[in-house]
Amino acid sequence: MKKSIYTLVSLLGIFLLGSCNINTYNITATFPDDSFNGQVAMLTASSDGSVLDSVIIAENKAFFTGQVKEPVLCMIKNDRMRGQLILEKGDITIEMKLPGAVSVGTGTPLNDALGGLITKYNELMDEISNYQGEDEEGYFKSVWTPKFTQEIGDIFKANKNNDIGTTALMYLSNYGEEDSIDTFFAQAGEIVTSRGPIQKIIKQREALKSTAEGAMFTDFTIEDSDGQSIAFSNYIGKGKYVLVDFWAGWCGPCKREIPNIREIYDMYNGEDFTVLGVAVWEKPEDTKKAIEELGVIWPCIINAQSIPTDIYGINGIPHIILFGPDGTIVARGLRGETMKAKVAEVLGR
Repeated sequence: MKKSIYTLVSLLGIFLLGSCNINTYNITATFPDDSFNGQVAMLTASSDGSVLDSVIIAENKAFFTGQVKEPVLCMIKNDRMRGQLILEKGDITIEMKLPGAVSVGTGTPLNDALGGLITKYNELMDEISNYQGEDEEGYFKSVWTPKFTQEIGDIFKANKNNDIGTTALMYLSNYGEEDSIDTFFAQAGEIVTSRGPIQKIIKQREALKSTAEGAMFTDFTIEDSDGQSIAFSNYIGKGKYVLVDFWAGWCGPCKREIPNIREIYDMYNGEDFTVLGVAVWEKPEDTKKAIEELGVIWPCIINAQSIPTDIYGINGIPHIILFGPDGTIVARGLRGETMKAKVAEVLGR
């Protein structure tokens, strides 16, 4: 009997000791007005969108409580708005704001750090958006980008193995100096590199390296809207320079680039040069409608979806690549006057 009592006491002690190590979070999300009452608010994981908890909003508030093993980037959202926070031990508050404003958690160390990162990022983006100088491209490359890399990079270095670092690394992969990106990725800890968005970026960067300027083109085959198989190699490596526009009809910047491509096509299309469109991320019927509305007269591969963008490491469109007569990648990321100049240069005209 005495042995049983000692065993019970020992087990109780272990339980209490374990309880002290549970990372309990309490989240209070405040919504703008009572029109949200009765609606569902969800706590979701940012990495995969999985729903961790859901509650009914009452008196303009939603409360979440639970335990978390390690801090993780999450979102509070409903049909009308969303906010970002780090799920970690402590009392977290978040003021939910309408789209266009930033909603971020506060009250715990990592949430306060996340707020600082997002504030800095928005300041930098406002700076380049509001630039009024004459040489915007030169300022962007020689001043703003190094500044962005330095300031966001410093935040990343202080958070190399948590989700502040995950978010900072995502920012850097989009706007940081290209020569510095690999260094940041090499410094990232296991938590950061395990996140789905970062793994996707790593694959995208590997694809970029394998399809960099000077590399031979990588072929792909798709089934078009008529059920016919079409290979990229039907057009590339056939003895002509080919300007390839990866685009979609819903994409505003893609539409704005079409007149520049049309000017190049009208000027140079012939025995040694042509243009090819590759429609991605879009329904075939929408592409066909856009082709007619925009007056696209060059050949276009339709229904390519994400096949070529995965292969060529493309994460934004339009993305325009110039291929040489043998299929070598001559230049990529071309736009506007730079594109016109590059085509004129290689054709010697």
